[in-house]
Amino acid sequence: MTDEYKQIVSECVEQGKALSRYMANNGIFEPMYLYFRRSQEGKGSGKLFLVRDSAPNPFGCELVTGEGLRANVPFENYYTWIYERARRCPILSF
Repeated sequence: MTDEYKQIVSECVEQGKALSRYMANNGIFEPMYLYFRRSQEGKGSGKLFLVRDSAPNPFGCELVTGEGLRANVPFENYYTWIYERARRCPILSF
């Protein structure tokens, strides 16, 4: 995959780690779901987001998979988990 895709995945990993830490510190134990925002011509790349189960769907975003990322998944595995599931999402700039 391209460096652009790897960067988008890496940004999502960091966002997911922060969200996971926040949830753990506040006693919230629920899965996170992977969403994406499509790239738009002339506006650049799309974006990936991890969103906790009880949060509303981010405006304008689409669910990547109905499989949730569980709270007990080590941070080291976030990158591979996101990378594999988002490969077909239309998030790269064109």
